[in-house]
Amino acid sequence: MRHAKSHAPSHMPMPWNRLLLMAGLHFVLMFILMYAMVDVFANVIPNLNQAYMAALMTAPMLMLEVLLMGSMYADKRALMAILGASVLVFAAAFAFIRLQTGIGDRAFLRSMIPHHGAAILMCEQADLEDPEVVALCERIVASQQEEIDQMKAILARLD
Repeated sequence: MRHAKSHAPSHMPMPWNRLLLMAGLHFVLMFILMYAMVDVFANVIPNLNQAYMAALMTAPMLMLEVLLMGSMYADKRALMAILGASVLVFAAAFAFIRLQTGIGDRAFLRSMIPHHGAAILMCEQADLEDPEVVALCERIVASQQEEIDQMKAILARLD
């Protein structure tokens, strides 16, 4: 005997544009959250390397969403296009970071200031006990701060 009921899921499939919205929001959040490691707000400087890293972290999230939750989306062609684009974005972002694509003087300095600020934060906040490590961190803080000041002066001169 045939059942009149359909075996289709009772929920409506999500539109793929929601997936793209989620990816865009993930990118923005990853870009911002990477600055959690910076010591002071004055050393939070948006830069191209941070954008590459945000893209590098967003692409696998999007790939996993497509692979693990793809049944939630109705347009399978759009889903496969998103998966392919995510693979390409991942590869490009990885290559751009490794090759420092588009990183000239200003971009280099804008990338290095938050990086140095992260070293200062780690040294200042870590629970260090070994005297040699403590002394090393004291030198790191002094040298990184000196370099941050120098990089900011160069940026001011270049702008």
